[in-house]
Amino acid sequence: MGSLHIKAIFLLLAIAITPSTAWTVRILNRLSHKKVLFAHCRSGDDDLGPRYIKHRDEFKFSFGVNLFRTTLFWCYMSKDRKSQASFDVFWPSGDAKKHGGIDHLSTWTVNEKAVWVIRDDGIYLKIRDPGGDAFKNDYIDEILYLRWQSKR
Repeated sequence: MGSLHIKAIFLLLAIAITPSTAWTVRILNRLSHKKVLFAHCRSGDDDLGPRYIKHRDEFKFSFGVNLFRTTLFWCYMSKDRKSQASFDVFWPSGDAKKHGGIDHLSTWTVNEKAVWVIRDDGIYLKIRDPGGDAFKNDYIDEILYLRWQSKR
């Protein structure tokens, strides 16, 4: 066997045994007036199906990041018959401009959890408080998506 074949085998073994980071995404319904939130989340490989999230309840899902670290999940949401939003809830590093200046979620979140808070005025991501206590994992809600879009 040539050295190229041996290097290829070692590379494949290294990729195969590299642990995949497990993530959890939580979507919290904090809309007013006991509104039910509609959410439909998916990735390139998985369709999680439509969900109706009751007021003060949540929808949670977990997954492993793929070998190439390109996993992307996005959701379509609607808070009523007039308003909708579609946005990424998990993304790989890069393209910070598209994601409110956040390059990669692991920089801003704690313990591989992305917590989205859905409110009447916009969509928030719970992030580490830059002025908080690092040992207490202090969080703040950072608005990433300011407006709901009108349905047509």
